[in-house]
Amino acid sequence: MKHKKVKGNMKSKLFTVFKTIGKVLVRILVLGMIPLNLYLMNINEILALILTIVWLIIVNTIHIVIRKKYEKKPSRVGTIFFAVLDIIIVLLMVAATQFNIYWNSNSYRNNAWNEDTGNIVLTREQALKDYEFAMKYLKKIHPLTLHGLPDDVEAQAEKVKQDIENVDSMTGYELCRELESIFSLLRDGHTHVSENYLEPHYMKHIYEHRSAGDTLVAVNGISFEEMLKQKPGYISYETEAYGIRILKNRISTLEGLRYLDIDTSGDITYSYLTKDGETLDVVVTAEDFLVMEEYLDYEESVTGEDLHSSNGASDFVSYEIDEKRSLAVLTLDNCTYNQHYKDVVAAMFDEVHEKNIQNVAVDLRNNSGGSSLVADEFISYLDADEVKDWADETRLGPLYIKSDADVEKNKKKGYGFSGKVYVITSVSTYSSAMDFAMMIQDNGLGEVVGEASGNMPASYGEVSRFQLPESHINFQISSKKWHRVDESKEELPILPDIECDPEEALDVLKESL
Repeated sequence: MKHKKVKGNMKSKLFTVFKTIGKVLVRILVLGMIPLNLYLMNINEILALILTIVWLIIVNTIHIVIRKKYEKKPSRVGTIFFAVLDIIIVLLMVAATQFNIYWNSNSYRNNAWNEDTGNIVLTREQALKDYEFAMKYLKKIHPLTLHGLPDDVEAQAEKVKQDIENVDSMTGYELCRELESIFSLLRDGHTHVSENYLEPHYMKHIYEHRSAGDTLVAVNGISFEEMLKQKPGYISYETEAYGIRILKNRISTLEGLRYLDIDTSGDITYSYLTKDGETLDVVVTAEDFLVMEEYLDYEESVTGEDLHSSNGASDFVSYEIDEKRSLAVLTLDNCTYNQHYKDVVAAMFDEVHEKNIQNVAVDLRNNSGGSSLVADEFISYLDADEVKDWADETRLGPLYIKSDADVEKNKKKGYGFSGKVYVITSVSTYSSAMDFAMMIQDNGLGEVVGEASGNMPASYGEVSRFQLPESHINFQISSKKWHRVDESKEELPILPDIECDPEEALDVLKESL
């Protein structure tokens, strides 16, 4: 009998444990809304909180009813435990909805689209819904809107809302321009609006003129400098040079021309400046804009180059050794921090040591950014004991967290390269690529060659990406403000120590050695 009683107690204890685990799991089931929102669907923040509270009330009500039915008295420890758990669950949901920059974002979702969002037609109600969605997250996320929209941004937002209310319908192009006129006032190149296209149409003569060294200077007789003045709210940028680069990218496609509100129903004149200093006008129509496959076919027929096989096939990171000039050049076309990047950098510095190379250059001229860890990895192979990082300020909903600049010990790898270091930059050197150049220059580790970077070192970043619910137009918003490593140069871009045409920068560097 005694043995049976012990066995019965054991079963009772196991039942209590499993029952407690079940109660916990049923409660935390509601937190499934967080990954659901992150990867699959939008859920209104207030609705998520209401659903959480209602779910916990239902769960507790059911437990109370069951206890009363079986006349079981709840333990004090159990009551306190589940009360604390309920509070934690509610606080977690508050944090996820109010302090999380990725709530209702598309940052971790499959961002593929199946429509040309510039061409769609929206009703007034649809456009207003998209406007409210965009403004909600601009106010919630960007550091400059912590205490409300700046006065000029607020005034433009009100104007845009009135513009939408005064029309019966509008195209995706028009809505995109309206919203960008608000975002652009923040002077933050990382915060912008962009329409989507299934198959952009490229002006078929672009590559042949680029190969010939021709420089595009105007469209329909309007220079890009003048276009920036005429269409100030059409794009977001920090430096005028980068604004011009965006315009040039835009006018390379038929869709980009339409976004810029340039008439595409008749002749369009592209003006080039040749290498001989002559002006060359190329007149095209909408028929001269081709989808990618047709564009490559045409350019191959003109240039004789195999563009199909080379398009997108080149590695993002590679290096070459010029023993005659004692120069190693690491070409990095995007800041992807992965094992391949680390292997290439390690292999280069091994060969640099083996061949006693005295100069190392990093070519960032076509690098628009990515992970700042690529700079850390490169610097770890230099003979530097310490490296100063930058200060930053992070917006998390109603919170604003400031972090001071740190001087960190360099985690050295390899042989400790002590020769000269150069970074080659252009206006296309952007975001984390610009940070790479800043870390080298501001820490006194090397010199910059080429032209000023495309965005400012003291700028905004760490973006969250969204898609408007009705038009499916994409937009992104910065959540962090970065400061320059050398704060005495806070208002300056990364200016080259050796200024030259970026197209000729590598040759200029080689000739100086």
